[in-house]
Amino acid sequence: MKKIIMLLLLMLSFLTGCGKKEVKEINVSAAASLKNCLEEITKDFEHENKNIKVNLNFGGSGALKNQIIAGAPVDLVFFASQSDLKDLDKKGLIDEKYQSDLLKNRLVIAGRREISSLNDIIGDKVAIGFPDTVPAGRYTKQAFTNAQIWDKVQPDLVFAKDVRSAAQYVDLDEVDYASIYKTDAKVLKNTKIVYVIPEELHKPIIYSYGVIKNKNTNESIKFYDFLQSQKAKKIYKKYNFELVDEN
Repeated sequence: MKKIIMLLLLMLSFLTGCGKKEVKEINVSAAASLKNCLEEITKDFEHENKNIKVNLNFGGSGALKNQIIAGAPVDLVFFASQSDLKDLDKKGLIDEKYQSDLLKNRLVIAGRREISSLNDIIGDKVAIGFPDTVPAGRYTKQAFTNAQIWDKVQPDLVFAKDVRSAAQYVDLDEVDYASIYKTDAKVLKNTKIVYVIPEELHKPIIYSYGVIKNKNTNESIKFYDFLQSQKAKKIYKKYNFELVDEN
């Protein structure tokens, strides 16, 4: 009798195991400025797709791009610049069917003291992202150059690995000001936006995303589509992003 019960339990365990769906994982590399909203979007996506696990990796878009060129195992990218996605596309690393511009952002100066123009930060310590690897740093260099202050502020610049690090520098009072995205103001606790940099001083800040070539699995495409769903768009707006298709 005991043997029969054991056999039945083993069969039940086997059948239960067969009923479980295999969990598939996808790796996503995204701009640091997307951290909060993308974590929330991913939580909603995984709730609706129990068999898919999304691994998020955040950093400067340029650095993430270089990692992918070097062969990093990534399925989908979400950059804070069109140019970084285009660079990968030119190298044949982005699926031509699954790439799009999605969001817009604004560049601002954060600090404790109000300013009326960019000239007011000359002589102060200012944190910006590395222009070579961080889109926010690249936009900032363009703005400072066009405002004719780049050479004047360069000696006092503190370079950060990504825009969130620049925001942290100013919030911890390690610098006087930081050039960050408008959306990053939500993470500030001790400082605030003291100046909005005019858009005509730099190229438009467009966030682009796409699926890596040969990584267009059902799971990757599902997440790609979810990122432009109405549910995701509500979350972008919650974090002060603007939508490209509404401009």
